Amino acid sequence: MFPKIKFCGFTRPEDVIAAIELRVDAIGLNFYPESPRHVSIERGAELSALACGKVCRVGVFVNASPETVVKTLETCPLDVVQLHGEESIDWLEQARSIVELQEIKIWKAIVWRGESYPKDEVHAWGWASHPRLSCLLVDAYDPLQRGGTGKTARWDLLQPKPKAFGRLPYLLAGGLRPENLAQAIQTAAPDGIDIASGIEVSPGIKCQRRMEQVCLLARDLLA
Repeated sequence: MFPKIKFCGFTRPEDVIAAIELRVDAIGLNFYPESPRHVSIERGAELSALACGKVCRVGVFVNASPETVVKTLETCPLDVVQLHGEESIDWLEQARSIVELQEIKIWKAIVWRGESYPKDEVHAWGWASHPRLSCLLVDAYDPLQRGGTGKTARWDLLQPKPKAFGRLPYLLAGGLRPENLAQAIQTAAPDGIDIASGIEVSPGIKCQRRMEQVCLLARDLLA
């Protein structure tokens, strides 16, 4: 089943447990050292164990080599690897020959600037047609930070669904919060949502009330 509700940037066991109790579809663990929501491999393994068999576990990596991802997986089991940097299509080709990555699902985060940008990474690298890719994540552009910035993406550029996305479902990210979630989903019509800062009191510290609000809204709007 495709995960419609993904909460990202978990750092604390109690927040993972709260998300599981709310029956979210996926949680994200950020292994990018420069992220304010970064977790060590050891902490990631602790959080992953709590979620095992209960929710999809997504590891977020930025410009990490396939070998680096494998080293993380040796200690911290994951269900999905989310590539959130400038990884090229060669990354997927390299992953094909690595046993530890052959079964895991791979998602790619992109910044969608519209069909009028022929050099957009979806066009240039053909991500959407690659058999190893199972999902796209559309995030807002920020020159300094990868995800969790609170900035919103251009929702109006996503409806109708861009042809460049091909067969792939996509999660909408970027500045989503309870206050704008209905407008975002109604405008962009994504297959699912991904939220970090919109459910927090500070980076990596989740707010249960806001998580509850998002779940109630999203389940109705994405039904």
